[in-house]
Amino acid sequence: MSDRGAASRVSHLNPDQDSMLPFVDGLWGSIGPQERIYFYTMLNKFSNELTYFWAQAEAFIKAKVKKYIFKEQKDKAKNILKKNVDDIHTFVSQALSAATQKVQTQGGDTAMWISEFTSWFSDVLKFDAICCQNFRDINNFDFLQEEVNNGLQSIIEELKTLSLYKIKKSRHMPDEILIDQLCKCCWVKCPFCSAVCTNTIEGHSPDDHSVPFHRPSGINGWHSKGTVEMCINFCTTNVASDGSFYPHYDSETTFPFKQYRLAGPEYANWRITPDDSKLAYWKWFVCRFQKQLEDYYNKEFQGLGAIPSEWHSITKDQAIQNHEMKKMV
Repeated sequence: MSDRGAASRVSHLNPDQDSMLPFVDGLWGSIGPQERIYFYTMLNKFSNELTYFWAQAEAFIKAKVKKYIFKEQKDKAKNILKKNVDDIHTFVSQALSAATQKVQTQGGDTAMWISEFTSWFSDVLKFDAICCQNFRDINNFDFLQEEVNNGLQSIIEELKTLSLYKIKKSRHMPDEILIDQLCKCCWVKCPFCSAVCTNTIEGHSPDDHSVPFHRPSGINGWHSKGTVEMCINFCTTNVASDGSFYPHYDSETTFPFKQYRLAGPEYANWRITPDDSKLAYWKWFVCRFQKQLEDYYNKEFQGLGAIPSEWHSITKDQAIQNHEMKKMV
């Protein structure tokens, strides 16, 4: 087989590195949360620097959360805050009642009451050790419950009047909580096109990695070895073909696309369905940023990698609309 018949990576890219071109492709939301933090920069501009994906993701989430809470959905955010306060009030009241009932039923003391009360919060709050030295002689637990409830009520009323801007002083900011939750998703990238696995569970073995839509592999630097011809095919088209590829830029042995799982660990756990699905957004993207991609990789969309003429007729609005339609499927 000649070099022209096999795909290879651009030699200066390490396929295992965590950096990627800032093609953020989830402005409108998609199947998985990872896809929701893509697309938002590349509609109007192209960056020629490799950046860490997670830095982009954090910036995107922080901006979106800030806009949501303090501008777009300010009233809704206030209602959520009030509801959370009410939920906390209800939960604490239930804990007080449960502790009092258990102590009275079992003839316990103050230490038992405190132990029972704090145990209710073991999954949601961390208490410092509470010393009952100053009220160990209390034996009227209905009175104790009432006094704690009274103190709680004043705190709840104060919390309900808090400004949304007080959230900025919280120990755990809403955007930080969301980022932590997203960290638990899978972030493994397709070895061909660099699309991020959309499984929402980190370390989801034995389930394979997968994405709903792949991209032209040239976006990730793939080209026909020994030439400057970028690869224009989508992954799903390649794995249905009789072609072959070099799994790494310095590989000397090719593997049939149909047996891509045998090419190494990074390929073995990916499920790429052979079909002809091609998201119009990525066709438009390649046309819109052809020059930037070619300059970045020092390769060209020519010869075997020539861009189909019909791709050039796709408008930005059509690309967005196509993505929206696919999202609803």
